[in-house]
Formats: sequence, structure tokens, C-alpha cells
Amino acid sequence: MGEGTSHMKVLLVYPNIVETPKDISLGLAIISSLLKKHNHKVKLLDSTFHNPNKQEIELITKQFDPDLVAVTAATNDLENAIRICKIIKNIKLVPIICGGYHATISPQDILDQDCFDVAAIGEAEQSLLEFINTLEKKEYNYKINNLWIKKEKEIIKNEISSLNQDLNSLPFADREIFDYQKYIDANRGLATFMSSKGCPFQCSYCINKVLMEKYKGKGKYLRFRSIDNLVKEIKQVTNNYKVKEIEFYDDTFTLNKERTKEFAEKYKKEINIPFYINARVNAVSKQDFKLLKKAGCIRISIGIESGDPYIRNTILKRNQTNEQIINTFKWAREEGIKTYAFNMIGIPYEDEKSIKKTIALNQIAKPDYIGVSIFNAFKGTELYDLCKKNNWLKEKNSSSYFQSTNVIHPNFTIKKLKKLRDHFGYNIFKQTSKKRAYIDLIDKKLTKIPLYTRLRSKLIEKGIKKIIEK
Repeated sequence: MGEGTSHMKVLLVYPNIVETPKDISLGLAIISSLLKKHNHKVKLLDSTFHNPNKQEIELITKQFDPDLVAVTAATNDLENAIRICKIIKNIKLVPIICGGYHATISPQDILDQDCFDVAAIGEAEQSLLEFINTLEKKEYNYKINNLWIKKEKEIIKNEISSLNQDLNSLPFADREIFDYQKYIDANRGLATFMSSKGCPFQCSYCINKVLMEKYKGKGKYLRFRSIDNLVKEIKQVTNNYKVKEIEFYDDTFTLNKERTKEFAEKYKKEINIPFYINARVNAVSKQDFKLLKKAGCIRISIGIESGDPYIRNTILKRNQTNEQIINTFKWAREEGIKTYAFNMIGIPYEDEKSIKKTIALNQIAKPDYIGVSIFNAFKGTELYDLCKKNNWLKEKNSSSYFQSTNVIHPNFTIKKLKKLRDHFGYNIFKQTSKKRAYIDLIDKKLTKIPLYTRLRSKLIEKGIKKIIEK
């Protein structure tokens, strides 16, 4: 853009209400970088640490006076996104574009809301930029890929673009707009990164299967950033923020073995900060653990999800044996890497016997840390369709992964599920450490209190886990 050109003012909205972990939207942060690169002015309205009230939203809207509003929304925070955008729309009749997982899976849901004018589908960074650039020219282009756009009483449904195969071409996430040090401090000194996009597995409860189908014929779905590109971004962040540890959010970090080897060598040499990854049973080897340990990996998160083979493999479609799960945790332990186990309860067809099997499998696998969420059915997934078919869906979406569900379970009330969740860690740890079991029980009770959550983060940062684990 040339000198003297009037730039667009874009208000980004992050309606995040997730209790834990507190983290930024990397998607919005990349969009912010892209917009700034093209000389647009960007402001963020972020509800992660404080959900703004009507007066606060009105004040931000009046003061910034945006030309466009762009919001990202997952299913659980869609209601908050709608609340915020309705208030903005009442102050200024500005175009509002909504992207994110829910818009990708069900753009019609988005456009059924009066406050939204455009639904952005899939990886739509360039489409958003194109839309903004046409608005700047006082035009309104209805023919932009990845966008569904309202036009009077109809909706212009544009096709989805091919996937960007060169992830290195994307700018680094704009963490500054999020006041990123606050996030790091709330996350015990942890900075987070993504080094790939996509996951090749087709679990029935996950959005990845739907996205693969949506992008069929549109290019390779699983794509990786180069290790050099990743290292460069990590250096940028560690040079600008106080970072104690790093976590990679990739669904399955170890899929590409040559890349894992290259990462281990370069990370140790150029970064050398303790890090965490996610790995999948039957997609990680003992050799991977050896390499990662040498590189500085201190924790690996692995999905158990259910200890009942029928629930895990027939219902969730995870295709993993108990033996594979036990061996994966054992390999990590042998290399001196701590493990975190993901578990779910309240899965369709699950009963208390199934949950007891999940507890028993955790006792054998011996993870160092345990997470357990209450199952929620997300629109577009196989299990959502199953729940809908059986009239197991509530009218309202859940706003929490840990305290509520949108599923009416034939075998459990939500009160019962919450009790099972609160006692889950206790029942696993009581075999090996009564102290650890009672601490986990108390922790689960208190995590519902925001003040405790902040104090807990500080205690973890100071090393209380080492005391607990003794």
C-alpha cells in the first residue's frame, strides 16, 4: 500500500472461556501478523482472563471504531462470541466475519445469527486479507474462496481453496497483541507452538476426520513447517519473553521420523529449553523417546481416553490395544520422560464398568500426571451424529470440557460424571501414594475457584510438583 492510503481498522475478537490451559489463539495471532504486514491497524478484544461486560465492549468499539470485526469461535465459546458481536453490532453496523472450527464445520449455524455477515471456512487467512482489501476500496466482493457471505436474503457459498502446502510462508504468530507474557506466567512459564497442521487419524469424536473429508482433493492434509522455520520462531519468542519451558501442540509430533531426528539435533543445539510434546500410541517408538530425551523433552502427553477396548476402538475408533498403550508409557518412563495421560468419561455406551477399566489401565500404564475430561459431542463428528440419532443431545452446547456436557447420557447424570471425574485421579494414585491421591482429590475440588487456579499455577512454577511426587 502506498503512502497516504487509508488503512483498515480490524478488531479481532477472542471469546475464549476455557478454564485450562489459558492460551492464545494461534490462528488469530497469525491473522494479526498478516494484517499488520499489509499495514492494517489491529486491536484485540480478549476474554481469556476477563470476560468483558456490555459497557466495556461498547467502550472498546467506540474508541477503536473498527472497519471490520473478525472473531474466531469453537463450539464451546460460540455463545460468548455471539454475545460480544451483538453488542458491537448495536454500536456500529460493521461487517463481522466469524471463523474457527464451528464456522468450518457448520457455516450455516454462524450465518443464522444476525450479528454475523460472513463465515470463514477452514484455513482462510488469505481470504480474510482479500476481503479486507476489497472493503478498503469501498467494494464488497462476494466471490472469495473460503467465505460464505450474506447478500440480502441469500447466502453466497464460495468453494474452499486448496490447502497451503508451504507452512513456512505464513508469518509468525503476533503474540504481542495478546500481552503474551501474561499467558506465559499463567501457564507456569510455558510458551506454546505449532509445528504442523493436520492429523492423519480418524477418531470418531475429533474434527480431523471431517476436515480431511472437506479438503479431499485439495492437497496434502498433513503438512509440516521446516525445523529451521520453527527454531527461528522459538528464538524470536524466547528473546522477547521470559520463557521457562516450551510445549508443542501438534496432535502427533513424532509422525515424521526423519523430521523428529532433525528436530532433536537442532533444538538441543540452538534452543536447549525443556519442552513437552503430544504423541500418539502406535505413532511413536522407543527410539523417538531416546532422541527426544536427549533434545530436552521432559514430558509427553498421550491419549488413553478409555480403558475399555470396545469403547476405545469400536466407539472412539482409536485402534489401539491395551498392550500398545502400556508399552508406550513404559518406553517413556525408561527414558526418564514424565507422562501425562488424556482420559474421557461420559462417552456414548460407556457405563461404570467401562470407567473402572479406564482407571485400571491408568494404574498399569502409570502416567505421572492425569487429565480427565467429560465427553462432549462436537458438530460434524461421527459421535455427534450418533448422539443426534439417539436423541442424546441437549439443546445448549456445553461451555466446559470438565464441568458439563451437551450429551444426555443414558447411564449417568452430570452430577455423577462430575463426581467420577473429581475422584478419577484419587482412584488411580491411591494404590501407590495416598498423599498424592488426596492432593489430587483436593485439587479437583478447588480448580473450580479462579483464585485457586492462579495460585496453583504459581505453586507449580515454584516446583511444588516435585514435593507432591515424592
